[in-house]
Amino acid sequence: MFFNKNISSNKLEDITFYISSIFVGCLLALVIMSVARGAMVFSFALNPLCDLPFSEKLDFSFTSLRFDLKTATFAYVLPLVTGLIFCFTRFFGIYKKLFFVYSYIILIVIILFSVINYFYFKTYDKSIDTFIFALTKEDPTAVFKTIIEDYPFFTGAICLFLGAVVLYLVHIKLITHFVKKVSLPKTLGKLCTLLTVFIVLFGIFMRGSFGTFPIRQLDAQVCDKPAVNYSIPNGPIAFYWAYKWDKQSRLIPKTYPENVAFFVNSLGFKTDFKSLVSILKPMYNKTPYNEFLVNNKPDVVFNVMESMSTHMLTYDDENNRDLLGELRKHTKEDYFFTNFVSEGDGTSDSLTRILVSVPDLNLSTSRHADKDYLMNIVKIFKKAGYETVFVTASTASWRNYNNFLRYLGFDRIIERSYVKLKHPNATESAWGIDDEYMFKETLNILKEKREKPRFVMTLSITNHPPYRYPEKRVMPDLNITEDILDRFPYKDTKTIFGTFQYANNELGKFISAIKNDETLAERTYIAATGDHNLRGIGYLDHPDEAMFGHAVPFYLYIPEKYKGASNIKYDKNRLGSHKDIITTILYHSQSDLEFYSFGCDLLSDRKCSFPFAYNQIVSAKFNSKYACELSGDYKMHSHRFNGKGILLVDKENTNQDCNYHISFSMLQAYLYYLQTQLNQGQSLIEYLKEYKIQLK
Repeated sequence: MFFNKNISSNKLEDITFYISSIFVGCLLALVIMSVARGAMVFSFALNPLCDLPFSEKLDFSFTSLRFDLKTATFAYVLPLVTGLIFCFTRFFGIYKKLFFVYSYIILIVIILFSVINYFYFKTYDKSIDTFIFALTKEDPTAVFKTIIEDYPFFTGAICLFLGAVVLYLVHIKLITHFVKKVSLPKTLGKLCTLLTVFIVLFGIFMRGSFGTFPIRQLDAQVCDKPAVNYSIPNGPIAFYWAYKWDKQSRLIPKTYPENVAFFVNSLGFKTDFKSLVSILKPMYNKTPYNEFLVNNKPDVVFNVMESMSTHMLTYDDENNRDLLGELRKHTKEDYFFTNFVSEGDGTSDSLTRILVSVPDLNLSTSRHADKDYLMNIVKIFKKAGYETVFVTASTASWRNYNNFLRYLGFDRIIERSYVKLKHPNATESAWGIDDEYMFKETLNILKEKREKPRFVMTLSITNHPPYRYPEKRVMPDLNITEDILDRFPYKDTKTIFGTFQYANNELGKFISAIKNDETLAERTYIAATGDHNLRGIGYLDHPDEAMFGHAVPFYLYIPEKYKGASNIKYDKNRLGSHKDIITTILYHSQSDLEFYSFGCDLLSDRKCSFPFAYNQIVSAKFNSKYACELSGDYKMHSHRFNGKGILLVDKENTNQDCNYHISFSMLQAYLYYLQTQLNQGQSLIEYLKEYKIQLK
């Protein structure tokens, strides 16, 4: 038979070289990256690593190996493919010569990035990130001088040269050794089987995971020790992540204060060009003096809930399909807005807008992450005398948030690994710890004794695809009917509604725990909203849901004695969006506090500069009869609210004037662009005071 046919000795020798050379190349790459990591751990992370429990040490080692395997196999995927082709041609001799050159260059590059990563860590206490590209904007002479003076440049260069010579000899010797020692089957069938297994294993190592997702930056977090986590990525992959995020952050136009002033004026405000600080006047807020609030600053807890969808809440039925659980009674007792939309349509997008009012979902991973943003809510609370804490059920390394949150000023960051240490029996998904354990730890944080009031922000994760109901729990029967199955065309629709109910119920239990604690109940504000609506429901097929498709609820609890100290006017049907949350909280919790915000106070009728519910795709003025769609090309499409349901509109375009909403979108963007151009530590107000109008 054909597969029993013997392979010629020359061809067998070529295939032996093909397999052996790639194996040796990957092996040397692994050794280099492992040695480099060992040096980093020994120099920067030895004590924190030793303090970890055995399970986390094992996780660190295994995760590091997976990243190294991914890097090594990606480096040799080109010779894997080309070699397989050349193996069966008379040009394999050319492939051999090219392979030695290619492999040697690859290994040298891995060494260089490993060395750079080591000294970058030594300087910045972290692995390579986007800031490395900021060095290209500095004076080259000064940078080179700094390198020579602060680092063992010449000694390192000599060592690298000697290492390169040794590597060259070892590289050739190892390949020659393996070619002589490796014995391959001589029949075509067995050889094809071996090659298939070799290529499949290669592909598995490239993916780095058998799970839903390939191994990625999100997985580079195994504990609550930053030094250990920063030691996980090898030099090449750390540089790749930095390059990827930096490339995305580069698409920002050169901007001048006049550009911002143009959009401020187009919104009906006047700019004094003799003092360009006036362009910020519409965003300026100052809370009234309140003696009670001066002496009784409350704790504030702001919960951002994964995919907390108003759309899904419309299917809630207390008797037949309880989707709120423990949260239900709180939505009746406290303030609960459903005519409310998220600003962004993804977690990072909405978080960035909430935290700093910036329309850039990649801000946390960009070179602009550490700018002094005007509307940084963390800075506002710290100015008011608060200690700030961020608690996430996921890993803090997600989208570089461990660094980004520190840039913003958070005093503490509590994430998945820390919560798991405190709650060893915690259940978890691929994305993070289940919500109940995040809330348990948040409650512990609120009960801690301290001198300052606390602003605590949480980010839940359970209600995130791929959906699964937490282990050790029985999913309630939610009576999922055919009309629901038709609208939510998923194979796991029941589980989706189950996790949604679970998340709401756990939020409700958290709120109940605070209210049932006499001390916490009297001093704690609790806010909650969704980061975005559930996605993939097919809103493009339902134009009447143009705004409803971005709807998330907003819940707020204010203790009774604080209600009495604040003039509250509550209209549950009022329109709102993410930009209004912190503004509302500040006006009813702080005295005589100055801050900048695009938001409005939803619990009063005080004048607001930007009185509308805003999402990047759709927007509507308060008390307006229509909503404006804002497409990518800023064409104007308006739809009249039809009164048939939450934020539902007529399908027809009413051709109303949407310039106001478009101008706000542009103002937000250009204000961000302007702030990216600030120097390190420079505030926008300082910049505007010093700026001289450029005469053209």
